[in-house]
Order: sequence, then C-alpha cells, then structure tokens
Amino acid sequence: ACWLATPSSCRARTTPGRAHKTMFFHMEMEKLIVLAPKDLRKNMRDLLRDRLHKLVEGKFFRRYGYIVAVTHIEEEGMGQGEIQEGSGEVRFRIKYTAIVFKPFRNEVVDAVVTEHMTKDGFFAKAGPLEIFVSHQNMPPDMKFDHTEYNKFIGEGDEIQKDTRVRVKILNVRIDNEGMHAVATFNEDFLGVV
Repeated sequence: ACWLATPSSCRARTTPGRAHKTMFFHMEMEKLIVLAPKDLRKNMRDLLRDRLHKLVEGKFFRRYGYIVAVTHIEEEGMGQGEIQEGSGEVRFRIKYTAIVFKPFRNEVVDAVVTEHMTKDGFFAKAGPLEIFVSHQNMPPDMKFDHTEYNKFIGEGDEIQKDTRVRVKILNVRIDNEGMHAVATFNEDFLGVV
C-alpha cells in the first residue's frame, strides 16, 4: 500500500479567490518493498528502483488514482532495511515522488470515443480514465443512429468511434482495476471538439 507522506504536496495550485482543481499531482509517497536474502548484493539499489517502478507505475490506487511515473526516489531509505526474523527477508520503506492522475467531479476533460456505443450512450477514454456518457446526459437533439455505423447525430454534430469530445465529469470511481467516470456534455462549451 502507498501512504501520502506530505498532504500539502497533493493540493492543487490555486489562484487567490478561486478554487481550482487539477487532475495531475506531484505527490510524495512511500512503498514497502521486501527483498529475499538472495537479492541482497552489490546492485541491490538498482533492484529496489526497478521493483518500485514495476510495482507502482501504470497502476491504480483507490486513494491516489493512477500513478503515471515515478520522478524521484530518495536514496537514504534504500540502504536501511529491516531484517525479518525467521525468514531473513529485508523490508525497505522507499520514499519517492510520483506524478499521479486523479480526476474529480465537475472537471472538464477531452476524450476519444471508443467503439462501445449503444442507444443508451457511449464510452470514451481520457488516458487511463474510462468515461460513460448516457443519452440522458446529451443534448436533446442527439439521436442514436444504427443504420450503417453506431453513432449519435445532432445539430451539425456526429459522434462515432474516434470522435474527440469535451465532457464534464459527474462522478468518478477508482478501484484496483481501473478508473471509471460518468460524464455529461449537455452544457455550454461541451461536445464534439
């Protein structure tokens, strides 16, 4: 599991008088890594770095979101392991800084429509975020057309696979399998980009 070492590091930069959220954070975190006795050798620090990258990069954490990349690893924790009696394994608490992607309610994002489209709505992707836009969250003039290709057609707009859309997030769910959101584009300045 990961811990937030400094809560202030995940706060978004704000303009005086305006609340502003961002979906990318630079966070200080900590990860417990266990090495077997056979791994305790000269290149142990390289092994710890590699394990950390494999354990956290590209992974979803319910509390923090999606770890995009580890940007810095503190060297001091790598040399100070704690030996476990009986097994001989050594536990290292590695402190690191990572770029984290975590979208919030009411944020506006650009996404690309995937091929999953039905009369109930469509799915889109914004990086690792999977977004569903229900037909109820579209402008009233948008109608589903399944004659040749599945698509939604409205006043001058056509939404089908690979269409770029700008949507506003209504709700987000993050679990170990992924990041999912429900969104709308039935507001001003939203829709086909």
